[in-house]
Amino acid sequence: MEQIIALVAREADLSPEVILSSSRRPEIVDARYVAIYLMLRKGIPISRISEYMMMTERNVYHVRERFDDRVAYGDPMIEHYYNSVLDALK
Repeated sequence: MEQIIALVAREADLSPEVILSSSRRPEIVDARYVAIYLMLRKGIPISRISEYMMMTERNVYHVRERFDDRVAYGDPMIEHYYNSVLDALK
């Protein structure tokens, strides 16, 4: 999980601490969504993600359900972050 946060932070030009914060700034929320979605894709259990990200399991479910909408209707950079980090994890 730390590796994913570090890669997303680097790609989004944010600190890992900011991604793990409760900030609602759109660029931070986008980075958080990317990190959580990648963790889910790697098979990390929702309970571990919620504990690591300091959020409820319901919030993690919400990210999983809303990720595609966020990519489609949000900042175009979210898809770039996702693809770049996904490539780096291979």
